[in-house]
Amino acid sequence: MRKLVLAVACVVALGGCAAEAEPEPQVAAIHSAAPDKSTQAAAETRPQLRLDTSDAEKARLATAYTDCLVGHGVKVLLTDGKGGRRIDDSGEPKSAYLACANKLPLQPKELDEQTNPKFAEQWQDHVRCLRKHGFQVHVTEPGSWTYDSDHPAHPPNEDQIEKDCIQEAFGAGN
Repeated sequence: MRKLVLAVACVVALGGCAAEAEPEPQVAAIHSAAPDKSTQAAAETRPQLRLDTSDAEKARLATAYTDCLVGHGVKVLLTDGKGGRRIDDSGEPKSAYLACANKLPLQPKELDEQTNPKFAEQWQDHVRCLRKHGFQVHVTEPGSWTYDSDHPAHPPNEDQIEKDCIQEAFGAGN
């Protein structure tokens, strides 16, 4: 090995050298398929939602994803006459979901248990905030909650409360 390094150094430094390199011994190699770069690339190019992403922007991104799926053969199950639709979420045809993977928005990083080490603690804070604003709910596991009864009271502005509590629990500075 030392002779090979010396020979390469001579060739580079002087344009040639009298020492000859011994051939490297042949070693068996195991070849495996390269990682699927299309899946990795799709994840890297997916739109990233933020905690403060507007409803209009979320709707635009969701529509782009749904349009892609429908364009690649996913069945539309129901349309509401206002431009909204529900599609078959069975995962078929698989080729459609693969082709559109780069359009599926990623949830905010703060809401991803894999990237947020304080996720479970912040989820508890989120549910405490909901309870403080009249929601009768409890945590079932980090990332999930359920109502305390079969006939829960719904505050009139529940969507806004939910957004505010997410922002309070997971927002900047937490």
